[in-house]
Amino acid sequence: MTREEFLKAVGEEKIRSTAFDLDGDGDECYVLSGNEKHWSVFYSERGLETQKRYFTSESTALNHLLAVLRNDPSTKLEG
Repeated sequence: MTREEFLKAVGEEKIRSTAFDLDGDGDECYVLSGNEKHWSVFYSERGLETQKRYFTSESTALNHLLAVLRNDPSTKLEG
């Protein structure tokens, strides 16, 4: 999955844009962090990283992040 495909999916599924951060430095949201070799997805809250999972590719990490967002009702837009 590319970032473009990820962003299209979250838009179609009405997931709040504030529920995630793809730049590795968000707070009070799910975060994608990484480089060419190592990727991670975690929930960031007040500087703490919880539910952290590691991946070898950005594509796999984005797939996991999308699944997490889909399964968390608090990430959906209201209305």
